[in-house]
Amino acid sequence: MGLHDSVLDVPERLRIWHLAGVRYFYLDPEARSSEATDEAAVAHEQAANQEPQVVEAAPPSPTRIVVRDDPATWPDPWPAIFAKAPTRPLLVITYPALGLDMTGRPDPRRGPMWRRLLQDCGLAGKNFVAFWPLNLPDSPDLERDKAIFLAGIRLFRPRTVAFFHDSATTLPLDLDSLPSEMKIVSLPDPDTLLQSDKEVWDAVVASFAAL
Repeated sequence: MGLHDSVLDVPERLRIWHLAGVRYFYLDPEARSSEATDEAAVAHEQAANQEPQVVEAAPPSPTRIVVRDDPATWPDPWPAIFAKAPTRPLLVITYPALGLDMTGRPDPRRGPMWRRLLQDCGLAGKNFVAFWPLNLPDSPDLERDKAIFLAGIRLFRPRTVAFFHDSATTLPLDLDSLPSEMKIVSLPDPDTLLQSDKEVWDAVVASFAAL
């Protein structure tokens, strides 16, 4: 005798219950709720044990001030300072206090010192050297001053830029925009040269020997 057609419609896992006369199952809603709660708790625990993924935002790129390589567009007194320099110097000299020296508040000792140094280096009177300040005293915008300094260097196109400074000071500039063949040299602060240390003096003279 074949199986009753209704048995064939019953899933295999429930057929034994159907043959035993069971037609309905009672599902306890409390048990179902408890099971769901347990599953949620397990899921929460798994999530808690996972390492948090921290996505760091890229730092904002600093705003870079760009000025034209045209002295006529620069604010005063930058054009006048630029006009005092040789057109194509081999060497550009700068130091933190140069802005003071070139805008009416000089240290009277530095002028004679520079003249003697250039004489010893064989650079005096040949339009080989330009003095070009990093910034101007009491400037309302130091970032703009730096941009003008770099624009001036690009126009001068010297072989060497000599930065005279003390050991606690670094050249506060992004030099990526300058030609790669241009040399940037760090030398002792002018106050050190004013102390008449022959060893330091001779070292500076030797550094300019190849110009």
